[in-house]
Amino acid sequence: MLDNTIIPFIKLIRTPNLIIVGLTQFFIQYLILVPSFHKAVLPITLNPFHFTLLVLCTLCIAAAGYIINDIIDESIDKINKPDKVIIGEIFSVNTGYRLYYTVLIFGLLIALYLANYVGNISLVAIYFIANLLLYLYSKFLKQTPLIGNLIVAIFCAFVAGIVLFSERSSFVQLSEHGYAEITWLCYGYLIFAFVSTMFREVIKDIEDIEGDREKNCTTLPILIGINASKLISFLFGSTLFGLVAYWLSFQINYGTKIQLFYLVVGIALPILFALIFLIRANKKKDWNQLSLLAKYIMVSGIFYLLLN
Repeated sequence: MLDNTIIPFIKLIRTPNLIIVGLTQFFIQYLILVPSFHKAVLPITLNPFHFTLLVLCTLCIAAAGYIINDIIDESIDKINKPDKVIIGEIFSVNTGYRLYYTVLIFGLLIALYLANYVGNISLVAIYFIANLLLYLYSKFLKQTPLIGNLIVAIFCAFVAGIVLFSERSSFVQLSEHGYAEITWLCYGYLIFAFVSTMFREVIKDIEDIEGDREKNCTTLPILIGINASKLISFLFGSTLFGLVAYWLSFQINYGTKIQLFYLVVGIALPILFALIFLIRANKKKDWNQLSLLAKYIMVSGIFYLLLN
């Protein structure tokens, strides 16, 4: 009985993606920021307990976004990914909404506690704005060329950005204490997260063109065609490759051999391969493989943080 509810719920909230979100925030906090703050003798705003609550709050935002997206996309998903449909097959739409509100309320309670803990209750507005944007994305903006893609990319950057925001008082002082490379690394990762997500988002829109066209959506591939959308995705991918190449040139003088090797083999070459594959792609299977490769590139950027 539990397998019939727990396992579908785990799939519904995209648990592997949530794990990546959590790891990203823990990596930035405890591999990048905290060691740097200790060296620079700067205070840390959130202790391990309260930082864990911040991560849980972020996970609630992401999980709620996934749930409402599947509720709204129930009919489209039956066309685009019939073997992965959960809302409407395993859980009813009403059950989906109950799960959605439960996750929202749980996250809100955490957000209220954290805002009170840091003495600024107005920070709860961030929680409401993030959830509102994800709802609007699923309900309306997902069907709008590029706007929906931009919201997803902004949220991916938000995952890391909210950690920097929570420690903003000490983070802005790092450069003054001789740790400018740390601030560059953090800002660089935000840009990497945004651009790599845009690269994948356009690919996903091409992959899902059949179901989106059936529901009269106006995604980028439907509006301007697959070839033009490939060009836009290629531009984002090329920008991503250029950013990695620039960081690589910087790391030649300051990075370790392991960092250089990982940048080349783990990130730069996969991006280059994805760009070549993108030019040749013309079938749904190709777009699915490209989407997976783009996701690997995004994750590889996260694990690069382990080497710093």
